[in-house]
Amino acid sequence: MQILRVLAVIFGLLALSNITKGLELAGDHGFVFLGRRLSGNPNIIAGLAFGSYLAVYAEALWRRRAYALPMAIAYAGYVCVNMALFTMRSPELAADSALFGNAYIVVAAGTSLGAVAAVAREGLARDLARYEMILKTFAILFGLMAVSNFLKGFEYSDITGFVLFGARTSGMTNIIASCSFAVFLLVYAQAIWTEKRRALPLGIAYALYVVSNLVLWTIRNPEGADNPLIYVICYLLIAVGVSGGAATLIYRIRERLT
Repeated sequence: MQILRVLAVIFGLLALSNITKGLELAGDHGFVFLGRRLSGNPNIIAGLAFGSYLAVYAEALWRRRAYALPMAIAYAGYVCVNMALFTMRSPELAADSALFGNAYIVVAAGTSLGAVAAVAREGLARDLARYEMILKTFAILFGLMAVSNFLKGFEYSDITGFVLFGARTSGMTNIIASCSFAVFLLVYAQAIWTEKRRALPLGIAYALYVVSNLVLWTIRNPEGADNPLIYVICYLLIAVGVSGGAATLIYRIRERLT
């Protein structure tokens, strides 16, 4: 039990750290989201969103809540992806501070993955059926994706505009598309978390959209599609795996939905 309290304090401090990053006390200390350092409004929003997430996560650890395990799994997955993308997208920074970067990777990955192991060992989710734990993990991931989509409306880099049916949008179209899909994913995440029947049509529709979007993006091959092969493979596995996996699981347990 003590290890969970220790982890709760650590993630509580991380929550405070993320929130203060929105203050942009230094230009190189903005929040790093999916491998890119943010500034301005995107930095404030991301810092507050992840700070709030970690605060809830810390509370779940401290009070030994069952939902601490899906939160731990989702956060560990995000941390690993974020560090991999940052190393890939900012190799010059990774090279300039190799020692610090390697130490940070060990600490961040070790803490997030260690939390998963600690929560599982403590049996916090023993009252949850396996499908419930996986569903709640999917719900959290879609919630994080909603934040990602919303931030795309700010076009904080040249390649972060929302991709709609294979074409990268900009301007007002980008704002409308990114906000609309962010709301859609929030509704979908809430339906999954509460196991509502509407989660099934929403899940099927989103999975079909993701596949069609990837196919159209490949066919149209717009500028910026020449990403490293390893990045493309990982993106395909995550995008299709999460959207298709969630829809498949929801379909399998459709009789339990209310």
